[in-house]
Amino acid sequence: MRLSKGQRRWFCGALACVALAALAAILADALLARLRPTLDLSAVCGEQTVSERGRSTLIETSGTIAVTCVLPSGSPAAAPVGLLLRKFAQASREVAGATLELEYIDPREDAVAAARLMAQGADGPGLLFRQAGRRVFVPERELLAPQGGVYDPVEAEAAVTSALMRLGAEGVTVGWLTERTLPAAGDGARPPYADTDPVAGFSGLRRALEREGVRIRPVSLREGGVPASVRALIVMAPRHDLSDSERARLSEWLDRGGRLLCALPPAGDAGLGPLLGQWGIRAGLTPGVPARRGMDGAGLADRLSDEHPITRELAGGGTLLSFGAPRALWATPPENGSVTVTPLVSIDLDPAADAPGHVATVMMAAESGSGMGSDLAFHRGRVVAVGEADFATNRFTLGHASANRDLALNAVRWLVELPGSGARSGAGVLRVGQDSHAWRRDFAVAVLFVPMALCLGLWLVTRRRG
Repeated sequence: MRLSKGQRRWFCGALACVALAALAAILADALLARLRPTLDLSAVCGEQTVSERGRSTLIETSGTIAVTCVLPSGSPAAAPVGLLLRKFAQASREVAGATLELEYIDPREDAVAAARLMAQGADGPGLLFRQAGRRVFVPERELLAPQGGVYDPVEAEAAVTSALMRLGAEGVTVGWLTERTLPAAGDGARPPYADTDPVAGFSGLRRALEREGVRIRPVSLREGGVPASVRALIVMAPRHDLSDSERARLSEWLDRGGRLLCALPPAGDAGLGPLLGQWGIRAGLTPGVPARRGMDGAGLADRLSDEHPITRELAGGGTLLSFGAPRALWATPPENGSVTVTPLVSIDLDPAADAPGHVATVMMAAESGSGMGSDLAFHRGRVVAVGEADFATNRFTLGHASANRDLALNAVRWLVELPGSGARSGAGVLRVGQDSHAWRRDFAVAVLFVPMALCLGLWLVTRRRG
């Protein structure tokens, strides 16, 4: 078959168009695979509803609450947050709880109102909650995903719910044990909870606690005991062993009704072993190897107690918790007074590294009874022990792929006796997106099969014309 000059020109032009279209498809698919966009259809389909936690918070709240949305029209959170607030207002009428009075202000169009709200506590774009002289401000960043800066319906609902809780309850102070090697203030020192490292930092947990109205302050036991204003103390894998005097101060504080969240380091017990022994908890010497692992290599645990307030709301329903290499915990006879020990979370260990079928408890709660202190009829001592500190790091708490953040929040709530549950819910959120498998499939179709089909069609058309 011999093609004429015009046919060859037409055929080469068609091939060039197919090649350019394939190149555009490659670039577009690479960009979409990099950005991983999602389409939130909640506002269109009316599917965004208030979760059970939000409804329970509204039931416990009374009176009239003024909510002012101070967001520019170009903000990614402006329209969906407005819909979310209307859903909260509707839910408040259904449960006969607090009455929400909504107001929307665009600071770019109404500068006078924006200045007035700034004087009342609105420090920039966000949501301002007011009731009976009390104010709670939620900045815009709290309504967005921790990474990416896009609107996140789960984060937004959690922020609104926490603001309602803080508006109706007094805040509590929780201490965080600082490292013994921490330099003096002014030398660039940062407490552990201020570490923003995306893997090993604890800033995600701090952010979640502050949303619940919890004030965090550093505590050192080197020169004195736990301050009287501290309701609970968090100890996350100390790098250095506690001295005898520090351990004695901590033990005395617990005997008087103190509350402790304690996570063990990967090796050793940092001097916490004798203290946990007094509360009927003993830790293993070496970390375990989880049998089930997720895509990121972290061990998965789904054995949760449904009898304890910390894990009751998380038990069942396929809730997965992520752990690295936790130490096993055992319940032993307490050395001091009457203590009730409850296993909370257990994990299956790898049969290749441990005994086949072995299950290790990696989180326990202990509560003292009568007889350990003179005032325990009103304040019973409580201890929550975890076999590792990685479960509460930013690696597992910045997103909602696992329930680790809920678990840590519930533990602190139980220690300081805050109402509510930390179980977050994305119910009613309709979001459409694609996973990596779908991107690879679309890439193959757009770059390989479609151009090949077009080239085959061009060849057949050219032959028929010839």
